[in-house]
Amino acid sequence: MLTPWERVRRRGLQRWLPTYLWQAPQRRAARAARRGRTTHLMFLVCDHFEPRHGAQDEAQVDARLRQWSQGYAELQQWCLEAFGTRPLHSWFYPPHHGERALPHLADWVHRGLGEVELHYHHADDTEATLRAGLRDCLQRYAQWGLLLESGEAPRTRFGFVHGDWALDNSCGGRFCGVNGELSILAEHGCWGDFTMPSANECQTRKINSVYYAVDSPERSRSHDWGRDARVGEPDAAGFFLMQGPLGMRLGRPWRPRIENASLTSENWGSRERIASWIDCNVHVQGRPEWLFIKLHTHGAIERDFDALFGERARTMHRVLNTEYNDGRRYQLHYVTARQAYNIARAAEHGMSGDPREFLDFAIQAPALRHYALDVPHQLLRCTPGQLRVQVADGVGAARLRMHAGPLRAVEGRWSACAMDAAAGRVRILGTGQAGGPRLRLEPADGLCFAGVDGSRLQPDGACEVDFDPTQEVLVERDASGRLLLRRTQTAEVLRENA
Repeated sequence: MLTPWERVRRRGLQRWLPTYLWQAPQRRAARAARRGRTTHLMFLVCDHFEPRHGAQDEAQVDARLRQWSQGYAELQQWCLEAFGTRPLHSWFYPPHHGERALPHLADWVHRGLGEVELHYHHADDTEATLRAGLRDCLQRYAQWGLLLESGEAPRTRFGFVHGDWALDNSCGGRFCGVNGELSILAEHGCWGDFTMPSANECQTRKINSVYYAVDSPERSRSHDWGRDARVGEPDAAGFFLMQGPLGMRLGRPWRPRIENASLTSENWGSRERIASWIDCNVHVQGRPEWLFIKLHTHGAIERDFDALFGERARTMHRVLNTEYNDGRRYQLHYVTARQAYNIARAAEHGMSGDPREFLDFAIQAPALRHYALDVPHQLLRCTPGQLRVQVADGVGAARLRMHAGPLRAVEGRWSACAMDAAAGRVRILGTGQAGGPRLRLEPADGLCFAGVDGSRLQPDGACEVDFDPTQEVLVERDASGRLLLRRTQTAEVLRENA
């Protein structure tokens, strides 16, 4: 049996409870201030998404991914029909769970279910081995379009959650090994951390905060304290961190209980918990009307599906939308981790009003918002109106989906594709190898093929092309909005310009 002091240490109370008590006057003042203004609630769920955890076999992993794909889409649709809102999810995925889930995650981003960030477990690392591990992981994710910011030259940008809560070697040397970890993350494209709260031995003294920590390779736990993010101070030194609610609340039967922002089916988002999340008052200093409710979960495990997209999830979202989205006292905003970061950065720059105007303020939307490709590939350009992508050698048939341009999908054996929405043009390059299925081209909504250069139109409006692998297929929208298709031998132009 644990002694009282061991129980205190196990929950990290000696570290964070004094801060929580010290913050009590600020929480009381914030409650009073909220009565006289509209408070915007930024609601985000950061999922330490580990589909292999406890799985008996690969079939169970696949079943979990299928349930998520269907279940969360159904939850979104239910909320949209009932309240006109759409919950969003942030999957922080760890590389040690393999690449099997990566195409699924890419698909979910493209479908608008949420966004993907990095969850990273490691132990006994040095600075060199941590850098090598991160580089390898980021390269593998990029082959599926993950952790890439959209732009003329897509770049690696990601949010972070540390495995076992041990950010910056904060667990006495276990589950990390590297002081100065924050700086290493930043040099690899990390824009911020979402690990806390942990309410265990890794917990920081600073709680319920959006802040910056100045890293030091001379000591661990550099994020134990830091400078609050503040309106009018957009150039604060250090590494960005956003914490979730941490405090005490009355449980049942009327006993004090730790509130640590964990979302499970046993400890789900009840009306009482929602009130305690708001009471923790997480915000950028100087912008108290923009509150952040950052929750965490280990959502890939069946026992917690109910809290995330089952009946208990619907009960939570019903309370959020009916009691905290009246447009007068409260306005609810479902956001991803990246969007929450952008809103916080906008506040630092002095922005105010509707936070929805700043969802892409500092970090642009993930590239997968604009396209999805079901095989490994290299992304060369990705903007709302342009896409250039090359598939990896030897992958076979590939299906590319796009939200812009004259085509919605390209399926078959091809090696490169370039789309220009403004020009109404898609160019597709052959593989240079014989064989393979026909090329299937699906037009965008409202468009249809007119001239198809000897190819076959299908009942669903798609066009099937007998694709000579040495050719280039060019699809163009004409002045009347029809799609014209022709095949040329000028494939090298696409290869050079891609």
